[in-house]
Amino acid sequence: QEGHNGSRGQEPRWRLGRVRFTYDTAERTYFKDAVSPGKHTASSHRLSALLTPAGKSYECQAQQTISLVSSDHQKSVQLLLSEVRVQPFDITADFVFSEEHKCPVDQREQLEETLPLILGLILGLVIVITLCVYHIHHKLTASQAQIPRDRSQYKHMG
Repeated sequence: QEGHNGSRGQEPRWRLGRVRFTYDTAERTYFKDAVSPGKHTASSHRLSALLTPAGKSYECQAQQTISLVSSDHQKSVQLLLSEVRVQPFDITADFVFSEEHKCPVDQREQLEETLPLILGLILGLVIVITLCVYHIHHKLTASQAQIPRDRSQYKHMG
């Protein structure tokens, strides 16, 4: 794996620029009845994955797919990544990740989890405000009407 610093706009970023994956199709645990058993290498071409602002680590819980081209008859290899946390080379302390930058999929999922809560709170607040306005309006209009306080005056109404 190789990380590259790249600058897009004003904010410097780092990214995963190349992946080389070696696998052995003679390993029967993972490859049953392989057509051409033996060691093979799959590589990426001009990859720009795990794009992250400089000084931050990359974190993604969601599954991601990186497509590689194999030396085994130019077949495609899919590298599935999940629960990834990567720290670039500019480490401030040993074995300590810098502040994480969440991948877009995780950011979207976090928004999908918090959005209903926010909308529910706003709706509840609108209901409380509406009830308060109604209560105040009802008190103001009730005090304007001349309602007799003595019950004896009810017979003269009408």
